[in-house]
Amino acid sequence: MTEANGATKLKARPTLSDIARALNISEATVSRALRGNPEISEQTRSLVRGVARDLGYVPNAAARSLVRKSSRTLGLLVPDVTDPLHALVVAGFSRASDLKGYTVIVMDGSREPARLERSLRTLVEHQVDGVAFCSTPVNLKETIEQLRPTHCVFITPEGPDANMASDTPLGRLRADDEHGIRMMIEHLAGQGKQRFSYVNGPGLASNMTRRNAVLAALEACGIEPRIREYSAGAEATEFGRIAELVARERPDALICYDDKMALAMLDALRTRGVEVPGDLAVTGFDGISFAAISNPRLTTVVQPGEALGETAANSLFDAIERGIRPPDLTLEVTLAIRESSSLRA
Repeated sequence: MTEANGATKLKARPTLSDIARALNISEATVSRALRGNPEISEQTRSLVRGVARDLGYVPNAAARSLVRKSSRTLGLLVPDVTDPLHALVVAGFSRASDLKGYTVIVMDGSREPARLERSLRTLVEHQVDGVAFCSTPVNLKETIEQLRPTHCVFITPEGPDANMASDTPLGRLRADDEHGIRMMIEHLAGQGKQRFSYVNGPGLASNMTRRNAVLAALEACGIEPRIREYSAGAEATEFGRIAELVARERPDALICYDDKMALAMLDALRTRGVEVPGDLAVTGFDGISFAAISNPRLTTVVQPGEALGETAANSLFDAIERGIRPPDLTLEVTLAIRESSSLRA
């Protein structure tokens, strides 16, 4: 429809009244028929669905939420949607939610308080039934207080203690970092490696978890639990600086906090004439797709990214429907042995 001034007037959305008028029945009957109420005959339900489809009727999600006291919406806070592992978590979480008829709102889970505050406000305004975090907020207690009593799952090794807030249903989901590191060290020790270095990640508890796991695994393998540590920042020049130190100090193995750091180190070492794995082994953590196509291909601990997302969503569904706290769960990891740590891979 076009108005006198030439502007196009948008057609109003079909309503329950339109369907009722078309069939000469009450709005209440239409509403019950669309909900599949067995008190309405199958013939009437079929007629209502047909007219609704012909008119292009779409149920009002907000109104339905008021009736069933549930938005059937989940929030997912991700610190970096471009991160390959986080992308897998989002995919798994979204797929599981879709199968259960839940809508997912993916928001910026930045550790920057102001940005996180805006994301939390949006989720609260949408009255989400549950929230999954891919990282632990800096102001954890305040964050939980804002969401209370919404069910929460933390997909991170540094998630909160389940008893931290007694009236907030919290659960923690993590990959078994310690077991992954132990498999990595056993593999490297089997290659005859004795002098180990570690490239630190960001200031997260998971960094300390992996670092400490390296020391524990070395001791378990009968190797002196001592490592040379390098701190890498976000700048590419940092990896060049570390590569120069490695070229001088010549450790047997360089264990990196994650695959992105390991891939950056492979490039920096190559430009400085250090051969991998000839001069030293390099390993990563996460199992991102680029690790399988690097040169040399990267040995890494593979985290089950999609399974983490699916499990987080399913934990929330179960907790919401049963009115319980989401469980604390640990998923297994695997070790992908490739050329960066073994000439025989």
